[in-house]
Amino acid sequence: MTIRAVAVGVEIAPTRKVVYQRALARQSFSDDSIHNDEYTRGKGYPGALVSAYVLAGYMSEPMVAFFGPSWFTTGRIDLTFIGRGVQQGDEVSCRGVVKEVVDEDVGNCRVILDVWMEKTDGTKAVVGEASALWAGRGERRDPVT
Repeated sequence: MTIRAVAVGVEIAPTRKVVYQRALARQSFSDDSIHNDEYTRGKGYPGALVSAYVLAGYMSEPMVAFFGPSWFTTGRIDLTFIGRGVQQGDEVSCRGVVKEVVDEDVGNCRVILDVWMEKTDGTKAVVGEASALWAGRGERRDPVT
């Protein structure tokens, strides 16, 4: 096994997605819904906004890859949705960088990340913070691949 250190400034592996929300493709929304193309275009957006819960799910995927099972039991995420939103068919990257490593208890630390979702043009649509416990005080034992 190798030992990989976790330190401030370490970037996590990004995930890339083409955004798709089945409900936007299959159902209609009320005339004053942010999920209605005509309404949101009238408010200056490029189209209907993808639901926050879908985007939060996309943001969780790199957290699972980075933290492993600890994400499900000790993970925390706080997201803010900014700018002109995310629309059906947008290509996005979910990214993060270690902001802080804090000792929590014997043998564990909490790794705190700055996280964000950006579109292909670099525009951020989601920003926030995520964290989870990390065994081994900033070291993670991974199988060599």
